Amino acid sequence: MKKQEGYNLIELMVAMALGLIVLGATLAIYIGTIRGSSDTLKSARLNHDLEAVMTLMINDIRRAGYWGGASVTANSNNNPFTREIGDMTNIKVRNFASPTTDVAAGNCVLYSYDADGDRIVDDNEHYGFRFKNNTINMRLSGAPANTATCDGNDDNWEENIAGNQITITALTFDLSGSKCENVTTSTSFNSTCAVAAATAGNINSGNQVVEARQVSITLTGRLANDATVTKTLTDIVKVRNDRVFIQP
Repeated sequence: MKKQEGYNLIELMVAMALGLIVLGATLAIYIGTIRGSSDTLKSARLNHDLEAVMTLMINDIRRAGYWGGASVTANSNNNPFTREIGDMTNIKVRNFASPTTDVAAGNCVLYSYDADGDRIVDDNEHYGFRFKNNTINMRLSGAPANTATCDGNDDNWEENIAGNQITITALTFDLSGSKCENVTTSTSFNSTCAVAAATAGNINSGNQVVEARQVSITLTGRLANDATVTKTLTDIVKVRNDRVFIQP
């Protein structure tokens, strides 16, 4: 009868060690795959939410200056939604910390448009976006006392993102890409008309002027529960309605 022999202790230990190595490698691959999938999902979620916010800002700012009274025969100089004085409806870029001081680039933008098409600047037709306390506020209306400020009554500003899910770390609006043309002198400037007019002789009182306004937006955010997942978006809004005016 043939004698049967089993594995000895050393062979068993070697087999167990090899098994543990294979099991460890398998677990490492599995954990890495799960972690990678989780990171991908988090990044996709952040991208989706930030892009939704960016799209909202772009679509609304693009309407700035719309006037229900515009027509082929209308005088665009009379558009009340592009004024620098009086109604203060022209696009303004400011910083929330200095809510009434105009800047070339800041974290708050103010503008207006004729939402109901009645040709009149109503109190609820003053709009804006601002960066405040790591979130974005949208102004849904205005009141005579605060239409020209990024501060104003907080009742007129509402948070338009889920602050418990996303933390906004930076938001900048920049008007420096705007173009200005002095129609009277046939002179063009690669700047806002306010910047062009700051140099004597560029734009004089009584000149007919056209301003093609452009707002660059830079938005940075991260997941509220994971600071390692961050994203920065940059886009440009070419406002559909040019500002046409006679220099005061």
